[in-house]
Amino acid sequence: MSNEHLNFERVVKENERLIYYHIHSLRINDSEGTYFSEGLVALWKAYESYDKELGKFSTFLSWKIRNALIDRIRKESTQQKHQLNYLQQTSATTSLLTEDYIEDHHLWEQVKSLLTQNQWKWVYYFIIHDLSVEQIASLEKVSKDSVKNWGRHARRILRERLSM
Repeated sequence: MSNEHLNFERVVKENERLIYYHIHSLRINDSEGTYFSEGLVALWKAYESYDKELGKFSTFLSWKIRNALIDRIRKESTQQKHQLNYLQQTSATTSLLTEDYIEDHHLWEQVKSLLTQNQWKWVYYFIIHDLSVEQIASLEKVSKDSVKNWGRHARRILRERLSM
């Protein structure tokens, strides 16, 4: 084994409790050991990048470990927010589309007969179900500009027919 490897093992043994200290002080539940691993990576990076002119190694090490753990918390929090947002959007869209909001079927059938299939999709999703352009684009797997174009043409046609 190299001398550097032995030195790092010594540093790990000496500072293992520091990683646990920061995990505990940040009130992290680390049952899977993910945060401890993150602390070890931070310890390695600190060991590799330490410059004696920056101050004491222990202070630098503590700062690196704490910030690495905080960064991991932020990253996981952001991922959870994105997942929750996606799940909420998906479930809201699914429930909206399974419910029948159309009360006057005859009126909407007349409107549908005036429009193309895509223009009707815009009316159905945007007006009847109150979905955003982004949600419609995601549902139909098209660009937002396509959805906006459907709406622009649908409004024009409906305006012309209603002003007669």
